[in-house]
Order: sequence, then structure tokens, then C-alpha cells
Amino acid sequence: MKILVDSGQMKQCDKNTIEYFGVPSLVLMERAALGAAEEIEKLTPKHSEQPEALLVCGLGNNGGDGLAIARLLWQRGWAVTVVMPPEPRRVSQETEIQMDILKKYQVPIASSIPDKNFDVVVDALFGIGLARDIQGIYQEYLVKMNEMAGYKAAVDIPSGIHGDTGAVMGIAFRADLTITFAFAKTGLLLFPGAEYAGRIIVKEIGIDSRSFLSQSPSMHYFTKEDLREIPSRKVRSNKGSYGRVLVAAGQKNMAGAAFFTAKAAYVTGAGLVKVRTAEENRVILQQLLPEAVLETHQTTNAAEELADSLEWASVIAAGPGVGTKEAAVLIETILKHAKVPLILDADGLNIVSEHLEWLRETKAAVIATPHLGEMARLTKQEISVIQQQLIETARAFAEEYHVICVLKDARTVTALPDGRVWVNTSGNNGMATAGSGDVLTGVFAGLIAQGMDPELAAPAGVYLHGLAGDRGVREKGFYGLTAQDILDGIPCVLKDIG
Repeated sequence: MKILVDSGQMKQCDKNTIEYFGVPSLVLMERAALGAAEEIEKLTPKHSEQPEALLVCGLGNNGGDGLAIARLLWQRGWAVTVVMPPEPRRVSQETEIQMDILKKYQVPIASSIPDKNFDVVVDALFGIGLARDIQGIYQEYLVKMNEMAGYKAAVDIPSGIHGDTGAVMGIAFRADLTITFAFAKTGLLLFPGAEYAGRIIVKEIGIDSRSFLSQSPSMHYFTKEDLREIPSRKVRSNKGSYGRVLVAAGQKNMAGAAFFTAKAAYVTGAGLVKVRTAEENRVILQQLLPEAVLETHQTTNAAEELADSLEWASVIAAGPGVGTKEAAVLIETILKHAKVPLILDADGLNIVSEHLEWLRETKAAVIATPHLGEMARLTKQEISVIQQQLIETARAFAEEYHVICVLKDARTVTALPDGRVWVNTSGNNGMATAGSGDVLTGVFAGLIAQGMDPELAAPAGVYLHGLAGDRGVREKGFYGLTAQDILDGIPCVLKDIG
């Protein structure tokens, strides 16, 4: 897992590295500049004997990074044009040093952007500390930079993007590439910041997890290597070795929800799946998923029949397509009597939004998987407010109700009751399709059934689900992706990580 930080954490790590470990600030700046220059050099156009770069630098340390990058590129044969606002008395100490070095090398610094195109446009105006909307000459710079041709690279974070939330502070630089340092920043992963950042490269500069000192990193994101945490298959085993999943899903005419959840649990590796669903879904599910054990009922109020199944299961997935009024007793019974991990999704969450005390009373380890609309019902907040505060909202809900909260959006956030958070980086907009959430619920169940801790299965399942969607898009495109394509991608992703 990779560490993810907000602006406050990054500043503290930077301070600890300088003050506690004794690494000079200028050394960190030089290492950042070396890393960024290395990546920018890779952008050298093949047709150009002397590539040209425009570096627009601010007055803080982000600008100092830009000035150092300009010097390094100039020393390597690039034609560089450096632009800074005409406010030299307000520069940081490190940036003033970098300015003096450039002057001694006789590299001029202008205050206006020339009317010409460059091979590469480098944004080093603002770093992660920006807290107000961009105005004045800085706004003029960004308008012109965004309009220019050439490859666009941002230093640490695109100027105008809030380092914590990813919000656009009036205007922002649209980068093709963002070269950030030490750790990825939340503002780069959350939307709309992620859309402005382009491809993200994290360069090591001498700040690592030890710079947290007595604190532990609280935010992470998954990489493909982390999926190796999924329990390996035993040579000597049987279906009982890989868990028993109870899926309570699908009222009349909603057989698809039950199918996608159950099938996803199977293709993720579960040994045995039992589907509790409406009697009307029997024939459909027997045809679509003959591997599953069926337990049908005439009405969803037949909760007393659940006792044996609840005892049988090693993990429960409840809620997809069960309806709301009809299934209230079903969901209440599961929450009150379940003793194994429980994934609560879709209609299950809508029911619970009117009975939040059930979450406080349950003895089960609950993974709640709301999308924005469901989270609005659970928290009684506006969707627009939640979308601007994904991490804070998921954390608060997880802590208050002692659940694992998987808040689904373009960047899904998984929060644990102890404050730990994962921001997902896989997936795409083609996955905004019916049944996708049901598949995710089944993935969680399949991982937990095989013995994965729910606290790890939740962020791992989100990442695996997104990778399966990415694979499907490569074959079907964004418009044609369906939940079935995501299902088909899961075993392929698991095979690849082998």
C-alpha cells in the first residue's frame, strides 16, 4: 500500500525531516528538482534539437522547485524561459537562493509569458498550501498557460487545486503530468483534482514513513502488488475451505441483483453461495447460476426462516434489490442475529437509514457500501456537501456507527472506525452502470469468505472491482461496459496477479 497525505500531514513530514532528521530544506528542494527534471526530460520531442520549456514559478517553495528545475534543464541543453510575478520581496528564503543561482548562471527571469509556443509548459506557481481562489496576475498566467500548445507538467500539484479536497480554487492548471514528491496528495486523487492532474508520478526525495515520527500514516491507496494479500488457494482443499456466503437479495422482478452479487462471490473465490430470494426468481437463478444453493420465500417478511442460514454462513451480503417496505423485517433480523461479517448494500442501506440504531446494536462486523444518494439518506446531508467532503463524511460515519464505510463515487473512499482511510484509484466512468454495485458487494463477500479480514477486504475489493472494470473498458469501451463485463474481468485480474 502506498501512503497518501493531506497538506497538513505533508507539511509536518517536511518539517520533521528538516528539524528532527536534519536534512536541509535546500537539499530536499534540489532532490525534488532533480526528480522533476528527470521526468520532464523524458518528454523531449524527437523532432527538436533544442527543446524549449516555459517554467512559470511562484514566490513560495513550489516556485523554488521550478527555478531549480529550470537551471537543471538549462544545464542539460534545454532552452528555458522562466516567468515569475514581479514581487521579489515576498519570496521564500529558499526561492530567493534559487533566484540568485539562476542570475549567476545568467538565466533571465521575466514577469510576463511570451506569445509563443513551447515544447513543455511547467507549472510551479502554487503548491499544496493554497487556501484561497486564484486572482490577479496568477489567474492571467493560468489562463494563458492552459491555452498554450505543448505538453503540460505540474510540479507537486496543479496550481489552483486544493491540496486536500481536489477542489478548483477559481481556476486551475490542466496538466498532462503531475510530478509530486514523497507521497501522493489527496487533492491529486479526489475529483475534480484528479482530472486536472493527468498522469501522476511520485518521486522519492528523502521523506518517507519515518518522517511521521510518532504518528502513523492514516491514509493509503492500493497498488496491484497489494492484491497478493488475497489468501492463496490451498493444494489440499475443498469447497468448504473457501467459505460460505449467504446472499439475501432480489425481490420479485429483481433477480439480477441476486445473480450479480452471488456470481461475483463465486468468481472472487468463495467456495459455496446460498441465495435467499423471492420465489418468483427461482427459475431465472437456476438457469443463470446453477452453482448456487437457492432458498426462496413467498414474502420477504419470512424472517423466522433465516435462523439456519445465518448459522450456516461465514459471511452475509444483504440488501441488493430486496425492496424497502417489504424487506425491513429481513434486514432487521439479519442485523440483530448475524454473528459473522455482513455487507450491507442498496435497499438494505435505505431501510437502515430509517433505523440507524440497528447499526449500533448489531454484533456483526458491518461493511456499509453507500453511493452518494444512499449516503445522503443515511446522514441527512445534501449530496453536493458529501461530494465535497468524501473522506470526512466516510470517516465520521464509520466512527459514529462503528462500521467499515465504503462511500462510492468516482473515487471511492473506504473508512474504518479507527480513522484509517483508503482512496481508490482504479475504475472508470463506464462502471456507472446497473448492477456494478451488486458485483462489488459480491466481491467483498468472496474475499471475506476466504478468510480475508473485512478491514482489508473492503479496500482490496474496491480496487479489484475497479481493475476488473478497467479491463472491461479496454475490450468494450466506456459506453458499452456492463456489470457482466466487470464480472468477467474479475477472474482475469486475479489470474494476472497469480
